[in-house]
Parts: sequence; C-alpha cells; structure tokens
Amino acid sequence: MRLWLTTRRIPVLAAALVAYATLTAAAGDTLVDLPSLGSDTARPLVLFAPLLTCIGLAFSLSSRLPAAEASGSRPVPRFDQALILITAFAAVAVAYAVTVLLDTPTANTAGRNTAFLVGLMLCARRIAGHQAAAITPVAWVITMMLIGNSGGNGQAQPWSVILMPPDHLSAALTATATLALGTVAAPAAPIIRDAS
Repeated sequence: MRLWLTTRRIPVLAAALVAYATLTAAAGDTLVDLPSLGSDTARPLVLFAPLLTCIGLAFSLSSRLPAAEASGSRPVPRFDQALILITAFAAVAVAYAVTVLLDTPTANTAGRNTAFLVGLMLCARRIAGHQAAAITPVAWVITMMLIGNSGGNGQAQPWSVILMPPDHLSAALTATATLALGTVAAPAAPIIRDAS
C-alpha cells in the first residue's frame, strides 16, 4: 500500500484538489467573456476549475510501476478505482461546500463537471492511452466554449454538459454515467499502447 501511495504521487493529486478548491471558491459566480462561435454569452470562470483535478488525476494514474503492479498480490486496479471515486466525490463535496458557504450557485457546477470530465478522461485513456487522456478534458472545455451554444441566444446545447445550469438533471445523470463508465474502464489496458 505504501509503495502504491508513493508511486501514484498522492501529494500531487492533493495539491491539484487544493488548487481546484481555491479556484472554485475564488471564481464563485464570476463570468468571463470568451470567444465563441455561437454567441457572445459570458461563461462562468468556474468551468476551468475541474481541469486542475483532471490533470492531477491523470498524472497520478500515469505514474506506474508496471512490473511491480503485474507481479504483486495487491489489487492495484481496485486501489486506482477507489482513488478515482474519492477524487470525484471530494470535488463534488468541495463544490457543494463552496455553493452553500459562499452562496454562489454556479460553483456547484464544478463538482458535476469534474465528475463528467474525469469520466471522459478515463474513457479516452482506455481508448487512446495516457497522453490523449490528459488533453481530453482540456479539449472538451475549449470545444464547448467555442461551439456549445445554440444560435445567437446564448443557450447551451444539452450535449455540452459542462455549460448546463447547476440544476440541470440530465447533465447530472450524464456526468454520473460517464464517471461510472470511466471508473469501470480504468483498470483495463489502453487499446492503443503508449510509446514508452
């Protein structure tokens, strides 16, 4: 267990979660004007907070000792799945706490978006390997900023997930399903092998 904790670089992940909490609290309901192809609607700054958690988790999961993990008797894939779920639940709890304590309803989307982007990252990791997984959440956020709106009225497309309001049920269900799928796919080897 100690070797797994050292190998997965848990302090780096903890630092990413602290940075996520700080950005979520600092951003609150702050809106920023970003380039978009659909409209000139300002977007919440908190949309970028989940990227910190995703990058920290991607780094943590890519830190491996393949020979030791393959020959050991410890259930390393289960430890990884537990780490994924603990990280996602911690992000949701932080976002909810910020929402309640600072009265910033938009901050609550950070938890849902973290769950969605972590699941998306893990699915990309299964399909295309560690390198592609690390950039997938960033690419999703940037793409949704550019094309996630419908027409000129500034309304987000339902498939964008991260742009939906905090109380949007189908976005929450999509995030939960994506996280579950990614967590199940996490122990499996990537379909495309990383060049190492």
